[in-house]
Amino acid sequence: MDKPMTTSNQMSGSLNEIMQRQQGEYRYLLLDPLKAVAEINPLSLPTLRNELGERAIFPVLRSDLAYSPPHCPQLVLLASPDEPGDVAWLAGAERYARSEALHEKRYLCAWLSSTLPPASLAVALAARCQQPVEGGFIPLFEPLRFELLQAMLPAEQMSGAVWPVSQWLYMRTSGEIACQPGSASADNRPVNWAVESAQREVREIWALLFAWQRVSSLLPENAVLQALQAWQGTACTGLNRRDDRHFLALNRLTLPEEIEKHPAVMCVLQQAIAEPHQSFIHLFSTLPDSVWQELEKTIMP
Repeated sequence: MDKPMTTSNQMSGSLNEIMQRQQGEYRYLLLDPLKAVAEINPLSLPTLRNELGERAIFPVLRSDLAYSPPHCPQLVLLASPDEPGDVAWLAGAERYARSEALHEKRYLCAWLSSTLPPASLAVALAARCQQPVEGGFIPLFEPLRFELLQAMLPAEQMSGAVWPVSQWLYMRTSGEIACQPGSASADNRPVNWAVESAQREVREIWALLFAWQRVSSLLPENAVLQALQAWQGTACTGLNRRDDRHFLALNRLTLPEEIEKHPAVMCVLQQAIAEPHQSFIHLFSTLPDSVWQELEKTIMP
């Protein structure tokens, strides 16, 4: 059974019902072919071309892949204004998006509504991902990146960031669909340095979320923001090794107390910082049984 819709602006109903409320606009599916799917999948591009026609699919020419349109995101026109667009497999698309919610690479990026026709919206989406940073392009259409952006930007600025999309629906890492409305009159400033920096950490955030989900099957709605804060917090400890930082961050996400507050743990943490060739994880594993017993009492009183 599909989960009920959860949205940022208190909308409710099935995905198909919510899309139908935008019947006066173009409605789209946004797919990323850099994630391979089987051709027999109803959402595969060959299947969609057969069902909807070649003219229903438009490449979003990301600047770093513009030389190869088939590898760029694909905007699929589901319905034009005033068309019902009752796509029978829409519920299946929701289930598929939920099944890959914690995959490192995801195929189904979003369901969109806009007053812009396909060719114009494809150009606008590519332009939205062009940022004044080194490298120039941030694929903000990727669901995890989008969720991170939504978690960090003020609501009005986020509404401006998605315009000319009036409604952006996507699957959160927690397995719930969220809705981000767009507005032409909203704050349209470029993203700041902190947001850009967080986008560069997206792979570390994903790794933390993946590990967290294996410990706790249900992630909170703000899991992405919590994972970012836990990861960035480990940088303040002085640890340099990626695996050590992940270990400490995951403990902060899953345990009620920060283990490094224990004097013995603090001691091995300081040792790992002072001697970079030493692994904090290894030093932690050598703590005596008495320390482990004290930690267990703190974690599970």
